[in-house]
Amino acid sequence: MTDAQNLPAAGPTTVSQDMLAATLAALMPLGGGFLILWGYAWLDIFGAIVGAALAGGWAFWWRNKHRTFFPKDLRGGSVGGVAVLVALFGLFFFLAL
Repeated sequence: MTDAQNLPAAGPTTVSQDMLAATLAALMPLGGGFLILWGYAWLDIFGAIVGAALAGGWAFWWRNKHRTFFPKDLRGGSVGGVAVLVALFGLFFFLAL
């Protein structure tokens, strides 16, 4: 028996779930990049390292909270919260310049 036979069958997804997953896939790297740039703008290379650690911690927290990075029952509120957080990261980055 191969590993592919052990995997559960993926159920169909709706268009709204696909759009939420695509939005999340765009926002998470953008937010991580803002964290790294924000750290670099404030503390030079040490800040970039701290920003990368924070971005990794954020991704780790998200994965542990939802049990997977892209859950099947992704809600608009979760993606909206990420969007607000990324907007704040971007605002803080541009204020730090």
